[in-house]
Amino acid sequence: MKIGRIITAFAIAALLPFHSVAQEKSPVKFNYGIKLGFQGVTYNTTDFCIDGYSFNDNTIQSNKVGFLAAPFVRFTKGKFYLQTEAAFGITYHNYDFIDTESLATAPTPNTAEYELKTYCVKVPLLIGYNFINYANYGMSAYTGPRVKFAFTSASEQSFASFKYADMHEELNKTEWYWEIGLGIRIYNVIIDFAYDWGFHRSKTGIIAPADNLVFTSKRSNNVLSFSAGFIF
Repeated sequence: MKIGRIITAFAIAALLPFHSVAQEKSPVKFNYGIKLGFQGVTYNTTDFCIDGYSFNDNTIQSNKVGFLAAPFVRFTKGKFYLQTEAAFGITYHNYDFIDTESLATAPTPNTAEYELKTYCVKVPLLIGYNFINYANYGMSAYTGPRVKFAFTSASEQSFASFKYADMHEELNKTEWYWEIGLGIRIYNVIIDFAYDWGFHRSKTGIIAPADNLVFTSKRSNNVLSFSAGFIF
């Protein structure tokens, strides 16, 4: 599996800085903490078409701010550290679709709406470098893969103005991202800015059970987040 090979190669590369400083007398330092924050999701490279309603330049994406809470652990050796966490989160997203077939003929084009609320937990493997590292202040850059596990049974979906009844989307339970971020530490207070790039397109099915129809949707998404917390 291509993603598995990428993760394995990254994990090996992430351990190299720890091995290179193994001769030093400084021990590996263990820290833990928790952070709370906000996140927003944007979908891209989307294939979505139901009876003329498709994802295109006329589609309006509306993002509500989602939330996250993440306990984490960190292992530091020299200026490098490895970190993982369990980031529990909620994301909101809304599509306003315009019927492309009615744009040229109707004074007011037909519109339809899809609103999605998801619950998930994201687990990363991050390697960071403290390029500023004083006792009471520091800054670091970090990167690494992140996997999202979605609680699909708890998702909330709303399809409005489509002609089919009881529509719902069968969401993927796992999605992969690559994260880059910047961290700031002031005493034991931490502030993180992170961007998660969805590096594969997930395929889902939008089902209209009463009409025995399935519409395929392919898309990827990116997530921008801000969080603050404490490290001990």
